[in-house]
Amino acid sequence: MPERQASPVEDGDIRGSAGRLITPVLTVAVFFFCFHLWRVGDVNITLSDLLFVTVIFLELGLSRLNGMPFGALTPLWLASLVVMLTGLMLGSFFHGDMTRWLIVAAQYLFSYMLLPMVLIRDRATLRPLIITLIIAMVAMESVGIAGYYFLSGYEQATEIFGRDFVTGGRRLGAMVGDANWNSAVIAMTLPFVMYAASRRLIPSAAALVAATVLLWALMLAASFTGFCAAMMAMAAMAIAGRMYPSPKLLLLAALLVAGLFASGYQMPDIFAKRVAPALQEGNLDSAGTYDDRADLIVEAWKHAEHTAIIGMGVDEYRKFSAFGQPVHNMYMLELAEGGILALAGWLGIVGMLILIPLRKLAQHRIEASLCLAVIMVFLIFTIASPHMYARLWMVPVLLSLGIVVTAGDPLPLLSGRIPRNRPRGAGQMY
Repeated sequence: MPERQASPVEDGDIRGSAGRLITPVLTVAVFFFCFHLWRVGDVNITLSDLLFVTVIFLELGLSRLNGMPFGALTPLWLASLVVMLTGLMLGSFFHGDMTRWLIVAAQYLFSYMLLPMVLIRDRATLRPLIITLIIAMVAMESVGIAGYYFLSGYEQATEIFGRDFVTGGRRLGAMVGDANWNSAVIAMTLPFVMYAASRRLIPSAAALVAATVLLWALMLAASFTGFCAAMMAMAAMAIAGRMYPSPKLLLLAALLVAGLFASGYQMPDIFAKRVAPALQEGNLDSAGTYDDRADLIVEAWKHAEHTAIIGMGVDEYRKFSAFGQPVHNMYMLELAEGGILALAGWLGIVGMLILIPLRKLAQHRIEASLCLAVIMVFLIFTIASPHMYARLWMVPVLLSLGIVVTAGDPLPLLSGRIPRNRPRGAGQMY
């Protein structure tokens, strides 16, 4: 007997069910974006990644995948990514291991090509995703703070949660599994809290509680780079967005400070030991492993003339280096492993990260200031990190870009036309 064909009604029901799954799955994926410890073995594939892949397949099946997430800038974005990966491929082909290039190239393609297609969507979906990101970070850091104070030490925290939930040096890595990365995602989340309060997506009291938890966890992470990035991002957003706190928020903050003062609260010991001296003295020698990272950068620069045309290949720098580590600077790492071609591609991506919100700053000041603040944190960490393809870097960046890209007018980003209903005035944080 011939196989029974699905009727148009049944096909429509299946497509409708698949379509209704997308938003819940995407929401859960964003919730777990920073849970880097929840990986498939030692492979850099997390629970969140698997959920994002599910969304990609669902949208492909429904022919709904957004192939132009950045509008007119999308071809330039993709071209920059291709140029960067080509430079790394040439280095790996001549001097390195092509298997390592395939793995790293897949990671970059997933984070910088596929993720924008699923995360940059309409504002009605983006705003709940931003609230999800804030809730996820506050929940994770709350568990981290509780574990930091109530678990007996590094061994017990590792046994329960995983490696570097609390580091051997008593720094909070939480479910990110790295204290520096944890500080980075906190610093990128704080501008979202300001945005959510300004746009009344969450109440003032909730915003204050969220900011308090995140700042407390930031001090426990004890990253000089992360702390400075967070302060700079919040200040930049307040200035660029012309944002100012409401009297109600100021009163709540004053009551919180008074309560902490009355309870005898003092800054965490690890923050006082590792970060506060560098802030007080202005001496970067006191800022954790700054000297070690600087030595790696100097080492890479000294050998740049030998890698400018053809780099040494993906992940080869750690084998070459006298320190046995990749240089913690994306620009020098691209130059060392992929030559000037890879560096040019990376600079193209960085340039567009800045251009997209700047193009919208006059029309949509608060959205653009959010994006600029999040990208500021990302860019600060590009000078202190090796390859940045982990999704915990890109999810906050893409959500902030999505808010800008979808803000107001549907005009192409390069059109230069200004909509008539351009909002004016400052944004108040209610």
